[in-house]
Amino acid sequence: MFRVALAIIIALLTPLFSYADDFSSMNFLARNPLISDFGGFGSSTSFSSFFTGGQTVTGSASSTSFIVDAGFQYFDTFTPRMQTWRWYGDIGNETPTVPLGGENVAPAGVIGGDTLKLRITVHEIADIGASGVKFALQFSTSSDFSTGAINVAEQANCSGSSAWCYANGAGSDNGVITTALLSDADSCSAGVGVGCGTHNESGISNSSFTQQKSATTEYEFTLEQSGAAANTVYFFRLFDKVASTTVPLAPGASYPSAVAGGTTLDVAIDGIASSTPVGGITTDIDTTATGIGFGYLTPGVPVTGAQKFTVSTNAGSGYRIFAFQRQALMSDAGSTIEPVAATNASPDSWSSGCANKVSCYGYHTDAPILSGGSTRFAADDTYARFEGTPQEVAFSSGPTASSTTNLVYRLVATGLQDAGTYSSNVVYIIVPVF
Repeated sequence: MFRVALAIIIALLTPLFSYADDFSSMNFLARNPLISDFGGFGSSTSFSSFFTGGQTVTGSASSTSFIVDAGFQYFDTFTPRMQTWRWYGDIGNETPTVPLGGENVAPAGVIGGDTLKLRITVHEIADIGASGVKFALQFSTSSDFSTGAINVAEQANCSGSSAWCYANGAGSDNGVITTALLSDADSCSAGVGVGCGTHNESGISNSSFTQQKSATTEYEFTLEQSGAAANTVYFFRLFDKVASTTVPLAPGASYPSAVAGGTTLDVAIDGIASSTPVGGITTDIDTTATGIGFGYLTPGVPVTGAQKFTVSTNAGSGYRIFAFQRQALMSDAGSTIEPVAATNASPDSWSSGCANKVSCYGYHTDAPILSGGSTRFAADDTYARFEGTPQEVAFSSGPTASSTTNLVYRLVATGLQDAGTYSSNVVYIIVPVF
């Protein structure tokens, strides 16, 4: 008789370390899930353990054939993540070709009035697509948005204090881009492919675009710098309009950023030729950038001349031009041409300001609005005297490119005015406003 002995080996999963806890959501309960690292062989008098192991991290992995969402996290909605970004300077091209730096590199020296395009990829990690996808942009001066976020201003609401606004670029708002440019975008050519996202020139418009599940899709945003603080780094993030939540960064990704340039102020002063209509009059004399020569006067006949100011600045609150005279319009013998009776604060018509005067001299600015919203020079026939302290003659409330203002000089003398050569010095002060 033979006795048969059965050797039963039971493999017991014995992790080197483990964590157990219950957690739940509205849809599931996980009872005492164990997470362990790989271990070696172990045994006792009763059991043996062969290479136990488990997953210790969460995340997503994929190939052309599969996708793995690892860890104790379950997705049931469209789940986007921000990835790669790059700025471009040629907004007139639907597919820009002039990068302002490499991928994930912040451009520097972006001045007020500059317009640029941001291309950014968004990867969907839950293997769930979504329709009506619309992203808006928010910005902050803190790299982690710990000081809060500000929505990029709509074009209709853009002002000199907005910092960043949406802008018009080639390609219509919510229209599909034709070509993806970033290195990690999925296929997108001739507007076909899951990598083709949308152009965005508004953060509040509605979109019918569908981002496919697990796709890495490239989106474009057209922006204008409008009053951003000089020499300041700004960071941008996406806001999912449909889900009403911000879009997190993918592992290893960074927020798009750009550096606002220092303040610039470019000014040109030009003479104006005779017979030029300016500020409701037609000039009688030629002028230069540095001089207004009235020439020989005919008694009782007014003579007018003008100069033009052209100003460009990226200052957040624009610029102001002031003018004052160092002395009265005076002859070598000490006689003076009388100034218009009205002041800069309250200009008056030429006939009223010069009434009952032997001679009269003053100026008019064709700037329709001055600081504080004043329209005191808006009417053509409004003149003021030059004073010994600076008085405002031009104004812009925000960054501007090639803004022009004309300053009209007018003079008349009767036969009772002392003969002589008269001269004065007028000083202009042009300042950016922050």
